[in-house]
Amino acid sequence: MWTQDQAIAYEAALEAINDVIAGYSEQIALEQERPAPNTARIEWLEMRTDQATAIMHSLNVTDTENVRQVLSEYSAIVRARDAAEAVPIAA
Repeated sequence: MWTQDQAIAYEAALEAINDVIAGYSEQIALEQERPAPNTARIEWLEMRTDQATAIMHSLNVTDTENVRQVLSEYSAIVRARDAAEAVPIAA
């Protein structure tokens, strides 16, 4: 059995992973739309998506420390991506 706090942290970790996967998927689609797609970048993004998916499937709600680590790492990726997207590009 697990505690409510464990369940909340677990769900937050899954949400962070899904957010990262969505971001990678968006970047893959954008790269594929370019006149000359960077296949190495696409392959790297696909690898990162596969890694995130594997972590998501291996996550256990009762493994508090691992859930905490995953939540910390993937939340940091989301924050960094969101901060980079918020920076206006000078014309």
